[in-house]
Amino acid sequence: MGSNKIILVFYKISLIAIITALLSGNVFAKDHRSLVNLKGYWKFTIGDDPVWASPDYDDSDWDKVFVPQSWEENGFKNYNGYAWYRKNFTITAPKSSQFVYLNIGYIDDADEVYVNGKLVGASGVMGPKSETAYDIPRMYPVPNKILNNGGKNLIAVRVFDDYDSGGITRGNLNISFDADQLKMNVDLSGYWNFETNMKIDSNNKKVITQKEGKIFVPGFWEARGYHHLNGRAIYTKTFIYPARLSSKDQMLFAGIIDDVDEVYLNGEKIGTVKALKRKNRRYSYTSDNFILRAYEIPSGLLNEGDKNHIEIIVNDYLGPGGIYDGPIGIVDRNTAISIINKSQKDSRNSFQKLLDYWFD
Repeated sequence: MGSNKIILVFYKISLIAIITALLSGNVFAKDHRSLVNLKGYWKFTIGDDPVWASPDYDDSDWDKVFVPQSWEENGFKNYNGYAWYRKNFTITAPKSSQFVYLNIGYIDDADEVYVNGKLVGASGVMGPKSETAYDIPRMYPVPNKILNNGGKNLIAVRVFDDYDSGGITRGNLNISFDADQLKMNVDLSGYWNFETNMKIDSNNKKVITQKEGKIFVPGFWEARGYHHLNGRAIYTKTFIYPARLSSKDQMLFAGIIDDVDEVYLNGEKIGTVKALKRKNRRYSYTSDNFILRAYEIPSGLLNEGDKNHIEIIVNDYLGPGGIYDGPIGIVDRNTAISIINKSQKDSRNSFQKLLDYWFD
């Protein structure tokens, strides 16, 4: 089979998977609101110098390249090694959220991302003994306190490419927030305790949102410094459930998880999504890794005005893993149902747009 046929078959399979998921209602249409569109022309230069992360550096003599697109497609043929991107932006971040999310697409092979000179995220390992993270969508939390709200800000991206295409190659590029997260009565996004058999990459300890023994949720754990982690990991979090809130008719949104999960609240199992093993394939599993986990909380299980403990056990089989998107929190049943109903409606609309695109 020729390469063109292989690509065609891949896209056909992908389209069938998307349509099947949409028809079954398994795609959760996330209510992410874009604050800044980062697609377009960025300043660019090959080489490496840490001063290029500074907002005060003068990059007026740098080249301009279109992002997302490999630097080879922008005219830097056959180049492997270090390069930097820079882009200025203005933003008005919501005051009700401590963080916004920087979506910087897929980067080949490894990256460090700075906002106003602060390291906010890193994936993969730079040379000479590099480790690629080309297949991990980068989403990094940015604390509102480091942003100049309404003023000038700078993103600087340091990239190392080992071979083949390099740079910010594809994907969504924006700064956003999750509107559904703001509807949670108890916001459980942010820092969770994290247990796994793999240590975090030492470079990620320099990230300003990194805390010892903890992981920022949501986000693929590969984009939090746990490279090529497949297998079991445990997220735990202790929180106070406000006495002013009723504990009846509440639901736990546990985010969107890749691949499977078991969720415990105060020691009682309240939900799970199990893997289904495919026939005649020893190591091949399927799971609902595109849907939001929404679990009912049994009456009387929440400790009102006191400490509560959540444990989420995640098993990942291949590719990116973890609690990678939200919302994550506790909300009353009526609000939960409205979020879910809206997501199903948005999914159907997305499906119609997909049909219009392919068959118009």
